[in-house]
Amino acid sequence: MNSRFDPSPAAVPPRGQLLLVSICLALYLLFCLQQIVLPFRFFGMALSLGSVTMLGCMLAISAGSLVRHGVPSELVRPLLAILMCIAALSASVLASNHIGLACAFAVRYATSLLALWAMLNLAAACPRWPRAATLAALIAVWFNLALAGAVWFQWPGALRVALAFHPEETFKYLPRISGMYEHPALLATSAAMVLLLVLRLQQRGEVGKISLALALVGAVLALALTQVRNTLLPVGVLMAWWAWPRACTSNRQRHIARVALGGIAVLAVFVLWLRYPDMTSAAQENMMTAFTLGRTYLWSGALDAWRDHPWFGLGAGVFQFMVPDYTGGRFHRGELHAHNLLLAALSETGLFGLLAGLALIFALWRPLLRIAAERQWAIAWLILVLGLSTFDFYFPFFPFSMHAALAVASLHAGQSAPSQADGVSRSTT
Repeated sequence: MNSRFDPSPAAVPPRGQLLLVSICLALYLLFCLQQIVLPFRFFGMALSLGSVTMLGCMLAISAGSLVRHGVPSELVRPLLAILMCIAALSASVLASNHIGLACAFAVRYATSLLALWAMLNLAAACPRWPRAATLAALIAVWFNLALAGAVWFQWPGALRVALAFHPEETFKYLPRISGMYEHPALLATSAAMVLLLVLRLQQRGEVGKISLALALVGAVLALALTQVRNTLLPVGVLMAWWAWPRACTSNRQRHIARVALGGIAVLAVFVLWLRYPDMTSAAQENMMTAFTLGRTYLWSGALDAWRDHPWFGLGAGVFQFMVPDYTGGRFHRGELHAHNLLLAALSETGLFGLLAGLALIFALWRPLLRIAAERQWAIAWLILVLGLSTFDFYFPFFPFSMHAALAVASLHAGQSAPSQADGVSRSTT
């Protein structure tokens, strides 16, 4: 094949790949500047440079893609599902008793949906883009770890840099690290997602063992130093699924998965030991409430909120400001969300929002499950994303939604991009 027309990563000059990785990394860091506030407000809420830049960039990519190649046939159903989600968000805002709050959060959710659409179009137009974005995300993990280490040692310059990304209240989690994110869980989940992204590229021969080692070490450090328990559960389930005897995994892959499962068990014991004082602080409660650090009250409150507003919910993002009203005043207003994807969807957007979300998952995963080469990875990502959303709700946060969108775009780009089996030369970096 003539390399001029080969869309594979091997056909891209090293300088071109380096430039693409640099652009992706610079944009991602720019999007994360959530504490540089612009001098105007939206429904009484401050607007950050990162959020506005992200919205403008995704709008530009989406509009440019529409002008250049229209709507690709394979993206028609995802587009319809995304529009359904936006319609459900709009309905929840109009039906809400707190329209200002609901509108502000609906725009945030819509920005994440727009980012998903933009990345799907980028992957369709430029199949080599997900590789560059994945490498940029890997560099971002190590930037987070370096920044977290500097903050840990109280370096004044690092503290000023960190405050451009997250509020000062984030320092209350120390010694648990959070990097440039507002909560340690976001660093743990993003590192786990980057590891899975790099693992898929390494299996396809698009990156080498060095990148895989960096992703693995970065994920282990992030999981250990953030002391986040919730991320370990879906990662453990994923390793258990890969370790189970099946036709689509080799004996070597199953052995590696079992070793990884043992490592996750050791890491889980370490994290539980560190978090033991937090769990025993709720010793007067039942075991489930103590283990989940009060999430059972949030789940019960979210169910009650949905029963009060079954069709359209309280409004996008409103439940966290109504938590005291549904939990007997146990939590501060605006502090916590539902900590579960299903309950968050029901309490905020009702049955219409839940159905729209299920339609989006169906539209995105149905074509992937039909492709033998992508089925294993599609199931793996479904396990990870839904597993991460069992004890938490990450979609309001751009770091999670952008990594999830990148994963989906990478899978859809893999439908047409050549793999190692098609003759693409293996990367060594």
